[in-house]
Amino acid sequence: MIAMAKKQEFRPDKPSTTLLSHLMLTKKQQKSVLKWVFYSALLVVLSVVQDVLLSRVRLLGATTELVPCAIFLICLIEGTHTGSIFSLTAGLLYLFSGTAPGPYSMVAITFLSIGVCILRQAYLQERFSSVMLCTAIAMLLYVLVNFAFGMFLGLTRFSRFHGFLITAGLSLLTVPIFYPIAKAINAFGGISWKE
Repeated sequence: MIAMAKKQEFRPDKPSTTLLSHLMLTKKQQKSVLKWVFYSALLVVLSVVQDVLLSRVRLLGATTELVPCAIFLICLIEGTHTGSIFSLTAGLLYLFSGTAPGPYSMVAITFLSIGVCILRQAYLQERFSSVMLCTAIAMLLYVLVNFAFGMFLGLTRFSRFHGFLITAGLSLLTVPIFYPIAKAINAFGGISWKE
């Protein structure tokens, strides 16, 4: 009878732990880590979609550049301070993924991201139209840098210039699709910056 009483004794629940709880982070820091994990997953998915599916589909002799376009978009949403570090890191990973046109693309992505972020924060409000405009400027300049280096290295001809411009245009058509996704991911870690 005493043994039965001990079995029915109250026992507390076993503590449940998550992967992030072992890192001793606050809730805000955990949300911020989760935000960057989702951004990274988005870039990986876009890289796979670009290389596996969209590289085989040519419209008017050009394909899309989803990863640089998404990097510019995320950088604009995050702001200059956080976005510049993100663009450098994402540009480096884009370079090492093997899909970047060359090492100059990492430098171009980083400097163009910082430049359009500064332009937007200094002169424009945080709206979809300003993000679209700055992403268009960054993509156009990125494609022109790729074309210039391709010409310098002898990898392309001047007659392919229109194909590079079409690539920028096709990539910009994806911004309205990725903008709500990037804004939803940005909401995880709270407000990134205030104007």
